[in-house]
Amino acid sequence: MNLVVREITATDDFAAAGAIVQQAYFGLPGYPRDDEYDRLLGEVAARSADSTVVVALDGGRIVGCLTFVDGHDSAHAEFDDAEAASFRYFGVDPARQGCGVGEAMVQWCAERARSAGKRRLRIHTLESMPGAQRLYLRMGFERDPAGDEDWDGITGLAFVLHL
Repeated sequence: MNLVVREITATDDFAAAGAIVQQAYFGLPGYPRDDEYDRLLGEVAARSADSTVVVALDGGRIVGCLTFVDGHDSAHAEFDDAEAASFRYFGVDPARQGCGVGEAMVQWCAERARSAGKRRLRIHTLESMPGAQRLYLRMGFERDPAGDEDWDGITGLAFVLHL
């Protein structure tokens, strides 16, 4: 594997990156489908206008995508924590899950947050994402029940990594 994690560029395939995020979510057992949110998952081009979209490439092919949220004042922020960064809309090509792509992408986010002087990296995940939860715990994140959210009956489980 020749994995590269970097910010998306104008020459990358935004639609393919969005499709990877959608496929990762849609393939989850029990994923609570919602037309508006499902569409939002794929809108990489729109997010790249006001956020840092990150892709993982293997041999030039996009195999992962996420949106890095650099602070609590971002349009995509879910946490009111001035000392934290986060990431959202995170998906890895289902054929590449379990191969280190997700870990490399989360590591990129931790390094970016650290270099920006952030003290924490925060994330929400869904109950239907046990693989993501295992990844976060393995990487040193801790559960943060005080940060959990309820989105119309869908629980967002909060995790925090102290940097």
